[in-house]
Parts: sequence; structure tokens; C-alpha cells
Amino acid sequence: MGAPRPHEALDALRALEELASADPLSVRGVLATLLVLDGAPHERSGAMALLCDDAAAGAPGARALSSLPDALRATAERIMSGQAPALAELDLDEDETLFGPGGLAGRAEIWLEPVTGDLRERLREAREALLRGEGLVVELTVSGEEAGRRRHLPPDHPAAKNCYAEGEPELDEEAARGGLRRVLRLPLVPMGKALLIGSGEDARRLAGLLDGLGFLVTVADHRPGRLHAEGWDRARWQLVEGGWDKAREAARPDADTHVVVMTHSHSADGRALKGALQSPARYVGLVGAAGRAAKLLAELKDKGVEPRPGAFSAPAGLDLGAQTPEEVALAVACEILAVRFGRKGGRPARLRPAGSSPAQRKGGVKVPGLVLAAGRGRRFSGGPKMLAAVDGRPVLRHAVESALASRLDPVIVVLGAGAEAGLQAIEGLEDPRLRVVFNPAWASGKASTFDAGLREVPADAPGVVALLGDMPRVRPWLIDRVLSEFELSGRLCFPIYPGPEGPAKGHPTAYPRELFGEIRRLVGDDTALSSVRRHWGEAVKIPLDDASSQADIDTAADLELLKESIEVRPEQGRLL
Repeated sequence: MGAPRPHEALDALRALEELASADPLSVRGVLATLLVLDGAPHERSGAMALLCDDAAAGAPGARALSSLPDALRATAERIMSGQAPALAELDLDEDETLFGPGGLAGRAEIWLEPVTGDLRERLREAREALLRGEGLVVELTVSGEEAGRRRHLPPDHPAAKNCYAEGEPELDEEAARGGLRRVLRLPLVPMGKALLIGSGEDARRLAGLLDGLGFLVTVADHRPGRLHAEGWDRARWQLVEGGWDKAREAARPDADTHVVVMTHSHSADGRALKGALQSPARYVGLVGAAGRAAKLLAELKDKGVEPRPGAFSAPAGLDLGAQTPEEVALAVACEILAVRFGRKGGRPARLRPAGSSPAQRKGGVKVPGLVLAAGRGRRFSGGPKMLAAVDGRPVLRHAVESALASRLDPVIVVLGAGAEAGLQAIEGLEDPRLRVVFNPAWASGKASTFDAGLREVPADAPGVVALLGDMPRVRPWLIDRVLSEFELSGRLCFPIYPGPEGPAKGHPTAYPRELFGEIRRLVGDDTALSSVRRHWGEAVKIPLDDASSQADIDTAADLELLKESIEVRPEQGRLL
């Protein structure tokens, strides 16, 4: 059945505090608590609402007296005048929203208490306990000799521990001297803490969502001034200017804490992730792509830090296809909520390993690679382009060796013009994944080369990763990064880098099988770039901080420039 969430109780308590801060001589109020519906406890049993004069209404959890059904308004006004609690019965219809969304219809019993100094003090105690992350059980005696008594019991109290452990309100009814004694016990179980490391728009929106769900929110960022920008609510969230150590000191993470690392800085995320994984937090999520998460985890593993089973999620958030800050915040909030209540929607500890796409999980299907190397290379002078030496090895050999050093399987090399030179360039490579095919229609244009390669893709492969044979600086780590993103999303995927007119598309490119038909309809020198442009908005794009890995060799001058450039070691990485 479940009890109302603690944030719903907090809304009523905040409304009561606002009422108390107004002029006590002119503002009146009654706290209404739903007991039963149609004679039995309901999933909304324990829900509260503050009934008050119109001048004080409007806040979440408050309801104007003038908007109430006549019978309830009359009873509430009588209780405010008499200053004594009472039980009211009311027929609710499907449009009544007193205790939450519409649809709550039936004969309801409602406990009504006048707002007094003593009630405010008792509710203030409940609020402070929730804000400290401490649970309690509210006990209301609604009939019998002690009718009107309100007690707050700790979770381990003998009369409350079963109710609190099950997280459901209970109504005890027993015969007692003078009639029937009825006691409602309402567990208020804290949602826990949320510690967000970062100050981007996604972090701000996530803070708002989690605060609205009842989590105690702390946001930290080591970069000065970031949390002083407009939109950061210091009245509701604890904001900390500092790194993990200051964040830990402020939030005091425990087994009910949910940490989300989202600075979008590799080094800052690494430092925060190290501390979070060593903390007792129930959930640690890392916002960002799976490839970067894998790299961070590898670096931390070298330092002896590894996630506890079932505690880590990367990329953080349910797989909703989120891209915008609003969508990312929603996806992460949903996952945290699922983890909090032990539901299947959450997927902690699921940094997806290689081969974890839906198609691969079903049958161990691998993703093939295409190395396209059938062109004539008319602009290159000085012999066959594929044999041109870079670092002492032929251009094509660089591309094929990088593909074989990745997780692609099989690696299909498509040759055409100068096929003999292409075979010479890769002579001696004996990897069983390597396949070489010939495009007899290479003279008709680039489209035929892609078509020839797609014909060799296994029928059960979910897609293909395409590389160009004249790009010797595309490293295995970048190929695997594209492959990982494709495995996670099943969508078109490629790197982008800063160009003179904005982000430019890079290589390699992962194409899902759904686009094969579209690509195979290309003719002449049409390239798959036209398909990429059509699907740009839905593609997964991997940002690179420069174009050093994207150098291609079209002319002899390109080759000389490449030889003069300083090679970037793959372990340095080129991701933003």
C-alpha cells in the first residue's frame, strides 16, 4: 500500500510554518489527515493538508477554506472556533484533490486538528527530524479516552517498529473502556540524502527534482563562484564551494546517500569519483559517456579504488535517450528513485561492458568494422597512396592494425583500385578476424565501396563501424569508444571536433543496421555523409578537443604535414 512520501508531509509542514509566521490574530487553520477511505486504510492514508483562510492559502500543502466541500468547510470552521480536534466523515468525488491527485473517491474519515502552538511545535519536531534524515512514526489517537493525543515515536519503538519497517500506515482498533479505541500510526521514512558534485544546468535541474521528491540535497563544486549564479536555491539546498573533502564534511554521506558526479571535467570527476566510491553511499552515479567512465575506472583501479557491487552506475540515469539538461536530470532522478525503493527501473552497477547491447546479450553477436580503401587516390602523387610510409609503415596498415587492436569483429577491408598495393600494405597480418574483399565496381564511385562492404556484414550484426583506409591516426581507443557508445545506444555514432564553421564530423562512424538500406541506395561518389546529415540530431556525438586523430592523406603535401606533426600518444586521450 505504501505511506505518503515525506516530501508531502514537508509541504504541509512548510505551509503550517508560513501560516504561523503570519498574523496569528487574523489567520486561522486546521490540519487535516486522511485516516481511511470506505472503511479501510488506503494508499493515501496519512496524507495531510493545511486548511486555512484564503489569505494564507496558495502554498503547496495548503487549501483555502472557501474551496472545500460544504460539509468539510463547516466542520473545519467549527473546529477552529472550538479549538478541539474532531473526526469528520465526507463523501469525496473523483475530482477532489484535497489529499493528492484526483480519483480519490469514496467515504472518507478525516482527522481535523486546530492549528495551535502545541501542534506547531510537534510538527516542527517532525520536520526537523526529516531534515536530519531521521525517520519517525506519527501516532494519532482519534477515539477513546485519549482522543486527540499526538505522539512521535522513534522507528525502534515497540509499537512502531513493524509499521516503520513495512513503510505503511496502520490503523489499530480495539475495545477499550468507554468504547472503541482507534490509533493511526503513520511512518515518515526519509528519502535520504543527495550529494551532487558539479554546477552545470543538469546539476541545477537535478537538485530541483530531488528536492521536490523529498531528498536532502547538497551541491558542491570546487570552482569558485559557480554556485552563486542565478537559480541556485540556498534556502532549500546546501551549497558547498569546494571539492570532495568539503562536500563529504558538509553532507556526511551514509548508506542512505545518493551521489552523482557531474562536473564534466575528467580530472575533477576523477577526484570526486574516488571519494564517492570509498564512501558508504548507497548509489554513485557518473554523468557522461561510458567510454570516459571506463577510463576513469581504469585509472582508479590502478590506485586501488573499485566500485562496490551494486553501488555504481555509469552513464548515470535510466536509458531514456536523454540529451538535454532537463532530460539528463529526469533520467538520473528516475534511477535514484528506483534504487531508493529497490525497483527494477534502476540499474546500478551497470557500467556496461563490451558486448552488452541487446543484440549481443541475446546471442553473443559482435560488431564488425569496415576499412574502406578502394579509391583510386588520384590526387596523391609519388606511388600508391596505401603504401605511403608513416612512421615506417604503410598508411593502410596503420588503419587496419588499429581496427584489429580494437574490439571490432570481423574487420573487413574493402579494396578496389590498386588492390595489389593494398594487399602488400597489410601483408603478414594473420589475425583470424581479418577479411579482405574486392569491389569490382570501384570505378563507379565511393558508394559502391560501402555497398560492397555492407554485403559482407554478418546478418545478425546490429550495425557496423566504418573507417577510412587513408587515416593512420585513428587509434584503437577511439574506435572502441565509438563502438561502446553504439553498443549502449544502438544509434548512429561518431566523433566531432572543432572546425572553422562549428563542430565537424570525424571518423570512425558507427552505423546501425536500420540505416543500411539508406546507405546502399547511394550512387556514384555519394558518401554516407548525406545520411549522417539527415540523422545528425539523433546521433550520439563524441567531442574531441582537436582534430589530431582525424588527419587523412589525400595529397603528398598531406603526408608531409602528417610526418611533421607531433604524434599524440593514445594513452593521453583526446576527449573533452
